[in-house]
Amino acid sequence: MKDGRYADACPKLEAARRLYTSAGILLNLADCHEKVGRTASAWTEFGEAQTVARRTGRDADAEEARRRQTQLEPALARVVVRVAHAAPGMTVARDGTTLAPAAWGTALPVDPGEHSIRAEAPGFAPWAIRVSASEPAQVATVDVPELHPLPVATETANPVTPAKDTGEAGGSSSRFGRTLPWVLVGGGAAIGLGGGVVMLIESGRASDARNSHDQAAYDATKTPWTIGLVGAIVGAASAAVGGTLLALPRGDANAATPALSFWIDEGHRGGALIAGSW
Repeated sequence: MKDGRYADACPKLEAARRLYTSAGILLNLADCHEKVGRTASAWTEFGEAQTVARRTGRDADAEEARRRQTQLEPALARVVVRVAHAAPGMTVARDGTTLAPAAWGTALPVDPGEHSIRAEAPGFAPWAIRVSASEPAQVATVDVPELHPLPVATETANPVTPAKDTGEAGGSSSRFGRTLPWVLVGGGAAIGLGGGVVMLIESGRASDARNSHDQAAYDATKTPWTIGLVGAIVGAASAAVGGTLLALPRGDANAATPALSFWIDEGHRGGALIAGSW
């Protein structure tokens, strides 16, 4: 500033102000902005300097700030933004800073130059304009027009009617409904449990027969034990198929098609296979 290089000094003073606010920094920053022609910024900063100086007991600085601010005021360029038809939720911004609705229609100081005004509201096309206020004491007025609603999207000629929710499982509902899977799960669990109980009972009888060397009694346990094994396999397989049907995604046109097969041989060995394609 001593060398008159105000364009270089102002950014440094702005950085100093961000680090620490004092009447001295604000006075110097306002003076620098006045020198480079940013009169509205200087006017605002002189006002801030006056407030800070009075709060910190620096009466001389407060008086100097008041004098400089008063001296600048008549030469300030101003912009008035008028809104005659405000849309719901409408906002108006000047140079990217939103103006409070209470400031609409008020001549607000601006630094000399061009300024952007933008108005927007939800559901309406935004509107923007640039206005120049460069001369001392100039007042530029901007009238924001009524915003135009955005066009409403029209439906297609052949809209797709969503399928009603029947409470059934999408792809599987057309083939199996929702009742069958639960019957398979519940019935399978009951049959499997019954088969397991029969196997346990007959295994106990077979053990007793072996211990007593009663071959006839031992042979008599084979058929019930085999029936219990078949029941356990069939029950488990049934419950598994029901669970698979319940797990199928809703509305899936390519739902799984499960298939069940089970086997048992003469050696009382058995198994089950559940297969399906997705």
